[in-house]
Amino acid sequence: MNINMNASASVPFTADEWIEVKDAVAIGRRLTRSPYVSGLEFEDEKGSFWTLKELEKLKEELAHEPDEITVFFDGSYDKESELAGLGIVIYYSLGGERYRLRKNKSFRLTTNNEAEYAALHEAVNELRDLGASRNSVIIKGDSLVVLNQLEGNWPCYDPVHSKWLDRIEKQLEKLKLSPTYIQISRKDNKEAD
Repeated sequence: MNINMNASASVPFTADEWIEVKDAVAIGRRLTRSPYVSGLEFEDEKGSFWTLKELEKLKEELAHEPDEITVFFDGSYDKESELAGLGIVIYYSLGGERYRLRKNKSFRLTTNNEAEYAALHEAVNELRDLGASRNSVIIKGDSLVVLNQLEGNWPCYDPVHSKWLDRIEKQLEKLKLSPTYIQISRKDNKEAD
């Protein structure tokens, strides 16, 4: 957040952690009560700048969208039947209440890794259906392949997996969601399993 004290001086303030829009608005309102503060700007995770008035409008819009979103995903594949099972769990807040959405599906796919990608793709589609946009989202799973390829740490040479990667990334970008990927153990991913 940048604060202009007068026409000739600008004082940047930063925090160790990003703060929620509602908290930024509350801080901004307090700071603008001072006669020494003008030209207050807030910088978001994507490098965009917001005035307090713009941030207040955004806060009002976001009140009707899911927030504090955490996604768990898991996939499995049986070679004999060629059936894949997908599991997702989404935790989110809406209007001050906490919710949990849980979903399982089966598909015909070709590998266990493809089932993992399909599970995450299903979760991102659920986020779209919930109306999630312009938020940060924490994505947790036990697939090192999927998470490392989405973060760009590992290359993806498989054309089938590459198509899933593209679908997931395009949908996240379209929804303006900022993902944070966290690898968890299978034991910690039982609800999505």
